Amino acid sequence: MSTVTENDLKELKDLIINNHKVLEKGQADLKEQLTAIDKRLAIVETRLEDWKPAIDKIPDLAEKVGELKNLRQFLIITITAVFSGFIGWFVRGGNLKP
Repeated sequence: MSTVTENDLKELKDLIINNHKVLEKGQADLKEQLTAIDKRLAIVETRLEDWKPAIDKIPDLAEKVGELKNLRQFLIITITAVFSGFIGWFVRGGNLKP
């Protein structure tokens, strides 16, 4: 072969080897990043498992808040009725007879 062809082949071979090294380095970096992500994911999963009992109680708490709201409305209506009855009694002059 001619010298030019041998030099071209050597350059191509060097380019292929260099590109292969760059690809291997990129793959190693990706593996490191995936390992870091796996560690973070494990931490998040652990936290979620710790929070699971509290998260499961949310529907029960919402129901209790609704019940308290109904109770509060009942108490307001009752107090208003008693208070208006007292005002009526006071307007009539405080007599028990109508």
